[in-house]
Amino acid sequence: MYLKNREIEGPDQLGKGWDTPDINWYPGHMLKAKKELAKQLKRVDVVLEMRDARIPVSSANHDFEELLQQKKRILLFNKTNLADEDTTRKWKAYFKKMDTPSLFVDALNKQNLQEILPLSRKLMQEKWSNFRKRGIRPPSLKLLITGIPNVGKSSLINRLSRRKAAETGPTPGVTKHQDWIKLGKDVELLDTPGILWPKIENREAGLRLTITGAIKDSIVGTSLLSDYLLGILMLKSPEQLLKHYQLTEENLELLPADLLEKIAEKRGCLKSGGAIDHPRAESLVLRDFRAGKLGRLSFDLPETEE
Repeated sequence: MYLKNREIEGPDQLGKGWDTPDINWYPGHMLKAKKELAKQLKRVDVVLEMRDARIPVSSANHDFEELLQQKKRILLFNKTNLADEDTTRKWKAYFKKMDTPSLFVDALNKQNLQEILPLSRKLMQEKWSNFRKRGIRPPSLKLLITGIPNVGKSSLINRLSRRKAAETGPTPGVTKHQDWIKLGKDVELLDTPGILWPKIENREAGLRLTITGAIKDSIVGTSLLSDYLLGILMLKSPEQLLKHYQLTEENLELLPADLLEKIAEKRGCLKSGGAIDHPRAESLVLRDFRAGKLGRLSFDLPETEE
């Protein structure tokens, strides 16, 4: 349907074979949240910038760079349980080489969350030491968490606070307000809504952001999303794809749009009369991927790997 050229070297070339529309989703509450975030920064010691471990580059909000350049910052890469393990190891090595404070976490399963506060305190040691030399007791640690929509900020906060302090949901845009949350007697954290940037110029990054849940499916359309995703899965996770939908290896020779029809037949995504219910099948594939049923997959690769 959208695939023009089957001579594709790898998944990073896939987006170049589709007619991809401009992908922009910047509702009013995001602009408001960005302005409020800028006002609060003076009160903040350390910024926790949360990204998706499957798309460490595509999920970086470059609008934050100038805004946060004077702040101590930790990059938190969430959803490692859904990312390819080998690619994640390479990303860890990359950020270590770049001397970037970073942690790869899984908020859902509490993986590595215990390292966040110690690392935050470590970044503040020099400033706190100067306070103590002047006979001043260091103030409480003030953190701010920010990132793209639906990256798992609220789940992380609920794990750190050990209560449901933030609302969670499967679609982007659940958090609309900024709230200070106590994580202990000497730690406070400011929760902020997920923020994108006004114009996503890299269309492939836009597709990756949508497939991983940061942008509403309706902005792009499930037809293009499922087509793009199946093309990548056929290259990077064929065994899991075939196993989950009970397909044969011959099906990997099909175009993604034709493979979708095979999946629809297997899963009963049919209209009355037996015609393929394409929207239903497209949503099924996207839902299965986001639930981790189609294998662990990373879209962005470190520079040396691309």
